[in-house]
Amino acid sequence: MKQDSSQPNILLILTDQQRLSALGAYGETPCKTPHLDRLAARSARFETAYTTCPVCSPARGSVMTGQYPHAHGITSNVHDLGCTVHELTDRPELLSRRLLAAGYACGYTGKWHLGCGWDTTFGAKIDTGLPHDVGFVGHNFWGHGDGGHNYPEYQEYLRDHGWKHEVVNPIAQDPWSGRSGELTGPVESTVPYYLAEHTIGLMDQFARESKPFFLWHNFWGPHEPYYPTRDYMDMYRDVSIPEWPNYRWVPSDRYGPQSIKRHPMAEQLYWAYWENQIRHYYAFTTMIDDQIGRMLAHLDRSGLAENTIIIFSSDHGETLGSHGGLTDKGWHHFEEIQRIPLIVYVPEKYQKNGFNPRGVFQQWASLADFYPTILDYAGVGEASMGGVHGRSLRPVLEGTETTREELAAVEFFGVNALATSMITLRQGDLKYGWNCTSQDELYDLGKDPYEMNNLIDDFEYTEKKRQLQCQMVAWAESKKCDRRICEYLKGSFGSSVTVPC
Repeated sequence: MKQDSSQPNILLILTDQQRLSALGAYGETPCKTPHLDRLAARSARFETAYTTCPVCSPARGSVMTGQYPHAHGITSNVHDLGCTVHELTDRPELLSRRLLAAGYACGYTGKWHLGCGWDTTFGAKIDTGLPHDVGFVGHNFWGHGDGGHNYPEYQEYLRDHGWKHEVVNPIAQDPWSGRSGELTGPVESTVPYYLAEHTIGLMDQFARESKPFFLWHNFWGPHEPYYPTRDYMDMYRDVSIPEWPNYRWVPSDRYGPQSIKRHPMAEQLYWAYWENQIRHYYAFTTMIDDQIGRMLAHLDRSGLAENTIIIFSSDHGETLGSHGGLTDKGWHHFEEIQRIPLIVYVPEKYQKNGFNPRGVFQQWASLADFYPTILDYAGVGEASMGGVHGRSLRPVLEGTETTREELAAVEFFGVNALATSMITLRQGDLKYGWNCTSQDELYDLGKDPYEMNNLIDDFEYTEKKRQLQCQMVAWAESKKCDRRICEYLKGSFGSSVTVPC
């Protein structure tokens, strides 16, 4: 049956832990991403987009709710210390439920990490927390997945084709910087290929129905383990990777929160150590890019492309030795983990006002904006979006909102076995980082784009610092942060900070 084209299909592709240097469209890099680069060339590429939280589960919770983690409750990775809500609770306000109510079919592929479908306290199965529990069809993977290699469905896929998941040439296994190696099988045997095949199958399934579809495709990479096939590793084996501009940074506070993620041997390691890890990371990213290319090509071949809005992004970034040997994500306020890529393709039939949303867009965006943007294009009015923190990007993509407030906020409440409270607020070129346990941070990205000089005690920035503190309190109150956090912010900033600013 023919689809009613008044409602577009929407394909959301989300990678895991992809820093901007791993995408050619965002600047010169050794990393090869030709398919995403071509998509960006015919789409809106947002230059300044931020995650809501540089941790997997909280960021994904924001996609499903349009809220910051303090409101939706998934404040750390599910079932970690510091997480308030460990299983995404089914409710009418979830993105999938609102789309279903608007007449959409909802499909899911890959990493979930918004629940385990299991009560870890009582050791009992519960009917909540997984994709099928909130209205999706498709994959129903529980927990983090650690690359997706061990799920029975993938193992069955390997057996059906006579393949094995075999890793060779592992570099020194370092729990601080992640696992790296090479896969012996063909690209068809890899998890990214398997995931793309699943999404292509869902596209075909939905194309046979009369409903528009929302497909959320989630890769496990380029989050570690970095396991490309040999062919992809060969692309980078002899490639020289330049040092990060802030690689030789020395922190002003050696015991600040960033120290939790600084490699314990950072001062003894040479750049060659990180260079080898980055080669594997980039090879893995290129392998993923090719699978994105397969999905985009299938949209074109099947005729679905003319009816499908495509959104590409990542949940957060990655460090890989930046800022003096930092690893993974979380525990600091730096751009490399907070900034995310954001590319949005709108087919011609859904463009308005004679405006083609193509090129680099300077309007700022947030991961919290995905929820209202998707629902806006699906025909769900803003009147029914009470409690949503994000704003629809549709007016930007239709050319009616040419300017947008240059303000971004990021939260962090800890990860793994440690909890904390940290809030980042960027306004224009200035970024304020509040640390509940140590000295705050202030960076002027206009003069110091790699965030190497903490200006928190610089007399020349006294008034600007006060203004940012005031803005942070106002933001926390407007987003209904816990009253105790608002009061703690006011107490730590002192009596000079008053709201309204």
